[in-house]
Amino acid sequence: MPCFNKKVTYHKQAFKLKIADTPLGFLRQLTGLTIFDVQGEDTNRTRVITTLIHGNEPSGFIALHHWLLKKVKPAVNIRFILCNPEAASLPPEFSHRYLTQTQDLNRFFTPNETPPNRKNTAISQRAKQIKKAVTEVCPEAIVDLHNTSGDSPAFGVSISDNDQVLDLISLFTNKVILTGLHVGAIMEQDFSAPIVTIECGGAGQIQSHQLAITGLEKLASNESIFDHHADKVDIHRHPCRVELNKGVVLGFGDYPLMTADITILKDAERLNNQITPQGELIGWYEKDNQLPLIAEDEQGNNKLSALLYLENGGIYTKQSLQIFMATKQLDIATNDCLFYATLE
Repeated sequence: MPCFNKKVTYHKQAFKLKIADTPLGFLRQLTGLTIFDVQGEDTNRTRVITTLIHGNEPSGFIALHHWLLKKVKPAVNIRFILCNPEAASLPPEFSHRYLTQTQDLNRFFTPNETPPNRKNTAISQRAKQIKKAVTEVCPEAIVDLHNTSGDSPAFGVSISDNDQVLDLISLFTNKVILTGLHVGAIMEQDFSAPIVTIECGGAGQIQSHQLAITGLEKLASNESIFDHHADKVDIHRHPCRVELNKGVVLGFGDYPLMTADITILKDAERLNNQITPQGELIGWYEKDNQLPLIAEDEQGNNKLSALLYLENGGIYTKQSLQIFMATKQLDIATNDCLFYATLE
């Protein structure tokens, strides 16, 4: 069974390291949690970028590789934290989200939300090591780079809507999801500095990698990153997290599948791209009159009846929704969530 390397590797003079010419070659140089420090023109300030929390989300890693090869001196110190190269290195590379099935590193950063039987596991220890690597440089900003589980436009996510957070997101994208949902992610932690997650778009979309590259270059080169771009962002608030009930078998198709309890349209990822209108068919459930789903809001209430309804075996939107993170990856949709949605 694959396991985490307990050692943390620091590269204090990142530009002196011989970096492989390709992202895949670069990944193969890493043995575990790896930290690259690059000294800036202003050595009194540091910005932190985390990436590869999920091994199948390479855009941030590709952007880092591209930036390191250019050997450009940043405006301030930059610390790059490569969080989970072990998962990314499982063959075929960049295809495994977790090191071990269901062990999602981005659910273990909040100790009191970690299941008691997992508190002392290696994955909890890795989360602690990453948090320590962030706090020891007292950063002025933290950006956590991800890809969405399915094809999707880019967006930023934060638990705060202060101007510094919105400025930080605007370096990458003008679409913002403000959330009060807590899942144990690094973005939910208090580092006494603005922290955001950037979902760069789908892992297989070339524009996702380019967005990460362009945003990283802005974050590294701009002397000031808090320059009042907050009025340029499109904000969506209070998402609900739509999940399957335990034991429910999911399928994706153009019609109700006999081999699944619930079927979602196989092109569900298109719902990420625009507002989904009221009355839109998104799938089928024909076993009884109650959908086997839960749509939890920020207070832990089930808001499913406000989002979706069942009619003649079809699943329809109850009102206009902005759906995001919809995916056709069966393991993620089953073990994590189907999608998030905000009421529009």
